[in-house]
Amino acid sequence: MFVGSPQSGSNTTLRMSEREFHREHGRIGTMICPLCRGKAVRHLPLPHTTIWRCRASHCGLEFASPQVSDDELRRIYTATYYPSIDNSRPVKYGATPDSVLRQVLLQLEASLGSLKGLRLLDYGCGRGPLSRIALELGLVPVGMEPDPVARSISKASLGMPVYGSLEELRSQDLLAQFDLVILWNVIEHLRQPWSELQEIRRFLRPGGRLLVSTMNTRCLRARIESQRWESYSNPTHLYYFDSGSLERVLRCGGFHTPQEWKPKIRYPHHGAVRRCLYELSTMFGVSDGLYYLCHLASSTHL
Repeated sequence: MFVGSPQSGSNTTLRMSEREFHREHGRIGTMICPLCRGKAVRHLPLPHTTIWRCRASHCGLEFASPQVSDDELRRIYTATYYPSIDNSRPVKYGATPDSVLRQVLLQLEASLGSLKGLRLLDYGCGRGPLSRIALELGLVPVGMEPDPVARSISKASLGMPVYGSLEELRSQDLLAQFDLVILWNVIEHLRQPWSELQEIRRFLRPGGRLLVSTMNTRCLRARIESQRWESYSNPTHLYYFDSGSLERVLRCGGFHTPQEWKPKIRYPHHGAVRRCLYELSTMFGVSDGLYYLCHLASSTHL
């Protein structure tokens, strides 16, 4: 899982601008959308922040403002994601089951062709479950994970290189290029995802692919549970996406032809009825998750 402020430099400015936004606009119930600079209105109050929704028809981004501070984020990650190096303590926000990750990578291989030998950047790798499955399928994974506990776990268990930031990766490998970059339930944790996507794009080979997964605010669970929905209540989430807002963020990040991808996933805890409901909700765009594939054209000059 990716800590919210991996890239230094712009975060202080971002938080200062949020204070200014609140001072100037919060009292009248409006906010400036950080993506399109359009008008945003209060959507949901949460104990740790307020969720705002951009009113621009071409945007619709939902975002937390104010964002949780870096120090508070580190405390939350330690308490809820990575409480111990040896995994001896319970985790509140667990990783995606291995069986689901294996299905995703196998279906990705069915769509794109053999993945064997491809260099993978697992961006926000956490403890490394995705990279572990990738190794089994013959990919060559490299991790990027700023949380020191998660980074030490993935390094020790998988023996792969894991870096704390893109800057560290670049300093260790000046020519680092990847065939595939995956942000698995990571983009919602980033301070400015469109900016970080622009940096990630520089690490993709021409012809390379980006796979992004995240929540879907249009899902049935979000509509029923509202503030109680885990993707809203999780304080490490800074943005909340539907297909339209995610596509806009991807385009602003330099990926101009994002394509929604709908893998057919069988969750291990789903019985027959729930599996049928999940398939129907996926068909009608109201399932819990979104998956997008982006292709970096072979002729692209970075």
